[in-house]
Amino acid sequence: MEPTVSTVPGDRFAAWTFRWIPLACLAVPAGVAAVIGPGWTERIAPLPWMLSLVFCGLPHGAADYAISRARWSGWPLAGLWLTYGLSMIAVAAVFVRAPVFALATFACLSAWHFGVAHAAAGPPAAGGRAVAAAARGCMVLAAPLWFWSAATASAASELVTLVVPDGPHVTADQARAAGGILGSLGLLAIVVEVIASCRAGAPAGLPLLLGEVGVIVALGAVTHPLFSVGLYFLVWHGWRQMEPLARAVTGSSPRSWPQLLGAVGRVHAAALPLLVPAWAALGLAWWAWSPDHTLHDLAILSVGGYLLVTPAHELLGDLGPAGPFRWPGAGPGGRWSGDRVAAGWGLSRGRFW
Repeated sequence: MEPTVSTVPGDRFAAWTFRWIPLACLAVPAGVAAVIGPGWTERIAPLPWMLSLVFCGLPHGAADYAISRARWSGWPLAGLWLTYGLSMIAVAAVFVRAPVFALATFACLSAWHFGVAHAAAGPPAAGGRAVAAAARGCMVLAAPLWFWSAATASAASELVTLVVPDGPHVTADQARAAGGILGSLGLLAIVVEVIASCRAGAPAGLPLLLGEVGVIVALGAVTHPLFSVGLYFLVWHGWRQMEPLARAVTGSSPRSWPQLLGAVGRVHAAALPLLVPAWAALGLAWWAWSPDHTLHDLAILSVGGYLLVTPAHELLGDLGPAGPFRWPGAGPGGRWSGDRVAAGWGLSRGRFW
């Protein structure tokens, strides 16, 4: 049976709060930049990253600790977090030795990570999980890499230089090639999903897919890449994880603004055991490596922080009860990393369309 529009007040609240308002927050800056130019987006490019450090972005990943403690204990929990830590150390070692390779791998993993979370928050997608993730996640990075290859390469090179002063620079040609590869994969996945949906007689979700991806591509094409990716991370990826995390922490889905604000506050409080050390580590790196201590450098270094933690964040979901690699001792339930909660708590059960 195809999903229908919900008439439950709480469901309508969730649809507006976690789909239409975030989508408008991406569409409006894209429209403004298309009319008056992108210069202003370069001037405020660090702003979304600064907000993400304290609201939704970094906290939704830092909630991994609280979520894992709710489902594991004893040696399984210790083993899980040993694996988490070793993953971060391994990524750091690879970045120091081969920063361009690490950045390319991070781009691919981020595209997958974004796409899986996006697909979990919408109608069931035809064509399979990998196709759904590629159709939604690849274009997030493909647009800025292709349309802003020089600026994207410059930002990547700044990260390398801040951490590894004698490291290699990323070239505009490399950035454009990466954008072409990701864009081709994304377009192919969209075509496959369109064909699969039509063959299954379920094309109702296609306008939503094409509309959302269209807004994301437009934002990446007409605004500075540091701004477009940061805004996407803040208002689309990070913010939309607050709904499933709120359900995991409070046991119910927010159905009003007071409930939502209270639940988001509890999610951020639950994230503090990881959030505070992450802030301290990032602050020390900024103080030690940024010559002028600018917000731009802090934003660039925050990208480096996400490079370190994203594989571990994704791994935690894969080791969860519903992930492809079930960790011994894990209890029943859904997937328990910040983004895997989206699937485990059923974001695709009729609240968003």
